Amino acid sequence: MTSDEQPDVQAGLDPLGDIVLTVRGDGNGNTPDYELPPAVTLDEASRVLGIDPADGLALAKIDGYPVPVIDVSPEGYRVGTAHLIKHAGLDRVREALRVQG
Repeated sequence: MTSDEQPDVQAGLDPLGDIVLTVRGDGNGNTPDYELPPAVTLDEASRVLGIDPADGLALAKIDGYPVPVIDVSPEGYRVGTAHLIKHAGLDRVREALRVQG
């Protein structure tokens, strides 16, 4: 896929019935298909963004995290994968969160 081509991103279900973002690259290229979760834990998001997870938690508590977070107490915080892609780029998010399709 060239830098000006956009991947095809759709919602789908994984084999366990969980919703995933299905990303398909250029059909002529050798980029494999992969799936990304619609949201990730704050720790996972922090790693993608290069933030120490403890610092990420502190930032989320004061509304200072670099992307929007969802408070799902008592479980903690979640971050939408789309926000991570906008902030860090698809390639970085894909490498950190990739699940083979």
